Amino acid sequence: MSRICLLTGKRANKANNRSHSNVATKKTQEVNLQTRRINGVKLRLSSSALKSLKKFDAIAKGEILTKRQKKIKKTADRKEAAKK
Repeated sequence: MSRICLLTGKRANKANNRSHSNVATKKTQEVNLQTRRINGVKLRLSSSALKSLKKFDAIAKGEILTKRQKKIKKTADRKEAAKK
């Protein structure tokens, strides 16, 4: 099974290991894949994609405010304070 995130398409990166004498040897930097069941389907997602999904879910539920929502709330609070 390939190590690719199904949501973001992230895959392994090729890089160099550098020794003390600066000799380069090839290495691969693998993606941090997690297997999760979402809506009855097993998916292999990267940890960053899981964090994004959790954030979008929290925004949809109203638990977290977006930047625009924070700005609107702040101006509304200022207008109420000015009325008093």
